[in-house]
Amino acid sequence: MEVLTQRALCTPQRVRSVSLGSSSFSRRRAQFVTVRNAGLRLSRSSVQVKVPGLVRPIIRVPQRRNRSSGSIYAELATGSGTADESKEAELASALQKIVSSPDNIGFSTGIRTVTITVCGVHTENDLLRLKSQIEDLDGVGSAWIGPVKDGGLRGASVAVQIEVEKRVPLPALIQSIQALDEALLILPFKSNSWSWRGSNINYSVSGSGKPLILVHGFGGNVGHFARLIPFLAENHKVYAIDLLGFGASDKPGNTEYGPELWAELVCDFAKEFTLEGSVLFGNSIGSLCVLAAAAKAGSDLFRGVVLLNCAGAMNRKGLAQDGLALRLVAPIFIVVEYLLQRPKIANFLFNKFRSKENVKQILQQQAYCDKQAVTDQLVDILHHPSTDEGALDVFVKVFTGEPGPRPEVLVPQIDAPLLLLWGEKDPWTPPNGPISKYFRRVAAERDNVFVSILPDVGHCPHDDRPELAAEEILPFLEKYDL
Repeated sequence: MEVLTQRALCTPQRVRSVSLGSSSFSRRRAQFVTVRNAGLRLSRSSVQVKVPGLVRPIIRVPQRRNRSSGSIYAELATGSGTADESKEAELASALQKIVSSPDNIGFSTGIRTVTITVCGVHTENDLLRLKSQIEDLDGVGSAWIGPVKDGGLRGASVAVQIEVEKRVPLPALIQSIQALDEALLILPFKSNSWSWRGSNINYSVSGSGKPLILVHGFGGNVGHFARLIPFLAENHKVYAIDLLGFGASDKPGNTEYGPELWAELVCDFAKEFTLEGSVLFGNSIGSLCVLAAAAKAGSDLFRGVVLLNCAGAMNRKGLAQDGLALRLVAPIFIVVEYLLQRPKIANFLFNKFRSKENVKQILQQQAYCDKQAVTDQLVDILHHPSTDEGALDVFVKVFTGEPGPRPEVLVPQIDAPLLLLWGEKDPWTPPNGPISKYFRRVAAERDNVFVSILPDVGHCPHDDRPELAAEEILPFLEKYDL
């Protein structure tokens, strides 16, 4: 038997089993093969099967299917002859080999479904154009556009489900889609809402596999992980959560915000969605939340921890022991805290702080080394939640509230493996600072704690240089089978 792959004829469908039947056509007989799902996809391909004794033995997959059974019908043209039972048996055997050994004949078996969120699409024509452009990308099959959701980033958003070959790396796919229209904002996940203690908590999910939970830093949200998630979602199910008071989560005014409250939120989220155990990721003060959660729940719920430029405390009150420099500037922070407790002054300072111009300036001049990573999309991701009602109250309470426990108190309570990534040029939590030095001492004492300094990276390794962060994270996950 010789099997060849021919040009694309149909949309991808899964093959389950093979059966034979027959039907009469004018002046000839035709054999039909019903192909059902057995874990392989006919990726826009027809298949030519040569079986001795048959005239023009071509199986071709037409663009029609039985919608009720989910089958594809592959028509075997046999000319004027009729295959006898032995030939039918031989054909059935040949087809069974196709189903059981798809890799041997060039079938594309590596198809996955990826869901993204596109922000900034408003009209039906824009949606149709976007769908056509996505389907024209290399390795992409079909794309399905969900209903438009008004509000949020760029005024409207829509979920897009895409069939794409596994040979296409997710980071490259997301970059290609973003390059289609720089006016759009592409997020590599679908957002959902979860109710916690009477408040709505926004979270995102992408990929499949063992679960990871990502927790942002001050002023951040799930969108801040948009450049790292594609690397992680290749082989993991990746959740990212907007902490209460941030992002698209509710911002209740009668709440004392801090790492301990957020740790309770993360623990409850994990019990709801990843009871089998997950790996926690945290950036900046999100790292404090992650450490508090891991210390509280133990290694049964959290099997590993990844910290990205871990903060020493949530605010000035917890940093008094972090060296002479911080003690010298402490009076300035005290004045700021005093001013923030005056509503009119607090509102003025907050509006100055949250402006797009200021956000971009802080990111480019302090937080990021890769200035090209500070895009208009990133500025929108970080700026938009600050326009929500209650955002000012959260801002004030984080700066003036209780600082929460420090890493030195939490880490001894955690047995799970820890990976700490540090941006070499972070001015806020520098790699030669007291917190980094503490973790290096812990790494020297424990064989499951690792510290890695990332060159030419600032305070946000996951977004500044996500590929460098992924190079450290993925081997760590693999080493501990996480």
